Amino acid sequence: MLWLFRSLYVLALYTGMIIYTGLRLAAFIRHFLPSLKKWFFWLVYIFFSFSFFFFALIRLDRLTFIRFIIMYVPIFILYLFAFIFLFDMFSLALFLWRRKKRKKETINRQAVIRLEVGAALILTILILVFCTFHAQDIKTAHYSLSFTGYPSGSLKVVLVSDLHIGPTVGKKWVGRIVDRINEAEPDIVCMAGDIFDSGADGMADPEGIAAELRRIRAPLGVYACPGNHDANRRTRSLEEISDFLSAAGILLLADESVIAPYSINKPDIVVTGRRDARPIGMSAERLAIHDLHTSDTKTEVPGEIKPFLILLDHQPTELPQAADAGFDLVLCGHTHKGQVFPGTIFTYFIFKKAGGTHYGHWQQGGAQAIISSGAGVWGPPLRFGTNSEITVIDVTF
Repeated sequence: MLWLFRSLYVLALYTGMIIYTGLRLAAFIRHFLPSLKKWFFWLVYIFFSFSFFFFALIRLDRLTFIRFIIMYVPIFILYLFAFIFLFDMFSLALFLWRRKKRKKETINRQAVIRLEVGAALILTILILVFCTFHAQDIKTAHYSLSFTGYPSGSLKVVLVSDLHIGPTVGKKWVGRIVDRINEAEPDIVCMAGDIFDSGADGMADPEGIAAELRRIRAPLGVYACPGNHDANRRTRSLEEISDFLSAAGILLLADESVIAPYSINKPDIVVTGRRDARPIGMSAERLAIHDLHTSDTKTEVPGEIKPFLILLDHQPTELPQAADAGFDLVLCGHTHKGQVFPGTIFTYFIFKKAGGTHYGHWQQGGAQAIISSGAGVWGPPLRFGTNSEITVIDVTF
């Protein structure tokens, strides 16, 4: 029932923004089109505002062009509402100040509304254009981490998460990500889930995308764990993406571990990939985190070097538990850091409440975690206040 309450709450907020913004837009448009009927305006405006729902209902969102357009609608409404609301608050403050100063000059309120709405429309469009190009610019985030209890050495890890390969993120986008990975010259590459947007369905050029992924250069290999979007929604299986990734030179680990030998007199790298907690379209059964690796694994045996344990867990909801289980380095994604402001604020509190963080570095005892904002996008190809990124982690022992 909690999900239903949250959905109704979001729907109510969105509907409120639509009505508030619509009242201002109606006054703005009718100034230029005085013969426009109110009922016609509201009919078109409501349909536009909920177009992402209407088109999904009749499955027209499968058409790439229509899907691309309607994904922008909720963000357009959000930012248009935000600007109009801020301008209204400024006008109210100015009005109260003028009344306090007993200013008697009359102000044409309708002219002010037209100015506010016109400025809000221009700013909203400019932001959406900027965010579209910004989302496709792959950045590189850097972290330097130190771990004790091992022979001196270093390891370069590249973390990539949330590619969301599908209708929006295609071959060119993936190619830019691979270029950034290879520029970092990693020893090992780890993909922390949501490699696909909806399983392997929706890729426009599967062979081209696989060819791009095969270009990744990492001596110790490329490893991935599944995210909540990776399961095939028709078959409810990971088998399809596992086969695709295997052909692309990437090993998918779902509650499984593999040893990537480092070198003589240095620790073995044990990479564990975890199933996702809430995979879309399939059951959420997965091993408890202590059953993946226990702290006994880290016990030093005389004459032996204890392994360095890396956990790939898509959602950063059990970071304290991973630390208690004995993992050294936990790599996550999922949050997108909110992707579009003010989403950043919500993800911050959600994952802080879970005992972790929505982005960046986290530490508890000897365990450390890095959470990426993701290299791709979910929904509209926009980023505002966040980056599309790969993460380079320089580990020193």
